[in-house]
Amino acid sequence: MRSSTQHPALILAALGAMSGTLGTTALGVGLGEAPHLGLYMVLTGLWFGAVVAFGVWRWGNPSWVAAVTALIATWIGWELAVNLAMQLSENWLKATALSPTMRTYVGGFAAGAVGAFMTWAGAAAATSILRQISVLARFVTTGALFGLLLQQTNQFDSPAILLVPWQVAVATLLGICLAP
Repeated sequence: MRSSTQHPALILAALGAMSGTLGTTALGVGLGEAPHLGLYMVLTGLWFGAVVAFGVWRWGNPSWVAAVTALIATWIGWELAVNLAMQLSENWLKATALSPTMRTYVGGFAAGAVGAFMTWAGAAAATSILRQISVLARFVTTGALFGLLLQQTNQFDSPAILLVPWQVAVATLLGICLAP
């Protein structure tokens, strides 16, 4: 019997917490000026991509190609999510009757779903156990729901409010799905 401290979900949750915390302090360089399209907080996506890559390599498919695919897809997902949230809340939904708060909730929900989808896609590309509709649905739902924290992140000007719980939740789910 395996100790619970060695369970993939617990290990990836801890790594997700470290990644989310590191991502709030070491955001990395960016290209572009908000709210326009660009590459924002580049290192934040790479930190979490490394967590996902480790999970895939350790419990899914011990291949460097699989790990690199997971890392790149997760980073692309991060950049897509950041840009989508900004476009929705600052550009595309401005002409609607939605309040700025509601626009941010919509943006966070959609961005969280997109980020989680891309994380799943990168992990599932070389890990057959993840290629199930039910697993995809859990990833997208988890990402979308935790994406709702974007409003509080903006309100309190603290990226940790979103990054830490989102990354812990998605990493934990990855660990649950990869557990033997």
